[in-house]
Amino acid sequence: MCGFGLMNSINGMLDRAFKETVHYDVEIKLRTPATVEGLADIYNTLSSGQHVDATMALSVYLYGKEGDVQSPYLVVMDEGQKSLNFKDTKGKEIPLPEEGALITPRMAKALAVDIGDTLRAESLDGTVMALKVADIVDFPVGNEIYLSKTAFAKVSALPFLVRTLLIQGQDLDLSKLNSDPRISLVETKEEMRNNMLIVLESLQSFQMILILFAGLLAFAVMMVLGRMNYYERIRELATLKVLGFYENEMKRLVLRETIWITVFGLPFGYILGSLLLGVILDQATTPDLEILPMIELSSIAVGFAFMLGFTMLVNFMMGRQFKKVDMVASLKSVE
Repeated sequence: MCGFGLMNSINGMLDRAFKETVHYDVEIKLRTPATVEGLADIYNTLSSGQHVDATMALSVYLYGKEGDVQSPYLVVMDEGQKSLNFKDTKGKEIPLPEEGALITPRMAKALAVDIGDTLRAESLDGTVMALKVADIVDFPVGNEIYLSKTAFAKVSALPFLVRTLLIQGQDLDLSKLNSDPRISLVETKEEMRNNMLIVLESLQSFQMILILFAGLLAFAVMMVLGRMNYYERIRELATLKVLGFYENEMKRLVLRETIWITVFGLPFGYILGSLLLGVILDQATTPDLEILPMIELSSIAVGFAFMLGFTMLVNFMMGRQFKKVDMVASLKSVE
């Protein structure tokens, strides 16, 4: 359950990030910040796109009420932006507010703040801003804080300079932009997802090893239990054979118990697997990445099917031993 849950949790996090939250298709990062007017030729190149959002990013030190410090990026966007879909922790969509900032649950936890609290942000040039927490948004990737242009203008006199362009649109001709000296990176959503998978490669390798060795361990345990059940009750089997019980009847009496033990143990396996998954993902969660525990019904069905399959295989292997029961030797075993 834990191994399959790791697989589901990683895929679920990527789906949340790149299907529900990120709505843009291409990200363009500039080497140095520029005005919107100074990027008119780039905008003309991107005119075939559906929508272009300009964002400004500042590296700041963020101070909580109790003196906790974080160093995220402060991202400023237009109120009507369409590139990011913000949702609160209850799943409700929220727009960029005209006053205050949006922060992630990880940032709120690190700074010990909640909605309505005020944070002190200090940029690298010494500019100090008072930021009110307008809402806490469920953002699985990244740990930035987000402000609208209107909200930023209320707390800072700095001009809006574009650092990143977020573009919606398919089949865009980006060949001209790759050679533009003002641009440091042109990256598609698919490339971002693949880069994220590279970062999570070690965790994916761990989940495959976990599934493999958990399966081997489960089979070994079932085999040991099956053999113990057979050899500890061999006198009973010999007695049944003497009394005229057929081999299939003996199998139903003895081997059916193993099946029931497995069936009753499945819910406990699910519970313990879920708890172990939560512990592993709690350790794997970083300020820039949050993976929530998730075990899909299909994974539960596959895991239960594996266990039942192991049980039936063990029963088949042990059932062949019933032909070898020596009635006289077994009944005289006490002597």
